[in-house]
Amino acid sequence: MPRHPVPALLLTASAIAAVCVPSSASAQVRRCTAPDGGTIYTDRACSAVGATTSTPRRGPAPSALPRIGCQRQLRGLIQELSFAIDQRDTNRVAGLYHWQGLSHSGGYQILERLDAIAQRPLVNITAQRPAQTVVAQERSGFTGWVSARDIPTAAPERPPTSLRIDQTGASGGGTVTTVFGLRRHLGCWWVSL
Repeated sequence: MPRHPVPALLLTASAIAAVCVPSSASAQVRRCTAPDGGTIYTDRACSAVGATTSTPRRGPAPSALPRIGCQRQLRGLIQELSFAIDQRDTNRVAGLYHWQGLSHSGGYQILERLDAIAQRPLVNITAQRPAQTVVAQERSGFTGWVSARDIPTAAPERPPTSLRIDQTGASGGGTVTTVFGLRRHLGCWWVSL
């Protein structure tokens, strides 16, 4: 028998409480179809808002599911965005979006645009960099001696500022281009419209 029954009892009670507490669920945005045929986005069950579940169109089964989360490298953000669009997964695209500072109604408008982007077939994603200014240097005659500081060097490459998404238009005709702005926040890359 333990020497101190009260601490042993508290330890046992806390262990039981930890097992009985439900784990926190991550919020998921659901796409539902309203009775009038419109689209409703909600974090609740579709039946709770008087709608039915929309079944997303799926592409071919993925060979390996990439990890969703903080994309510290731009390459990872592009791969995740490409995968989300190929799978027509609006939730994955929304998971890469920088939602800071958006109002409730603004968030729904952005979600509508992200859904439209997720439903179109992807052609290409291109990282765009700002144009670099070129300064013409006046050339002087040959002096015989050249210092390393006199040799022109290339300007350092600027980081990308946007992603251009090229997709097939409606009915497979034409090309639709969307430009996402790139944001660095808390050490991660995010897209924004």
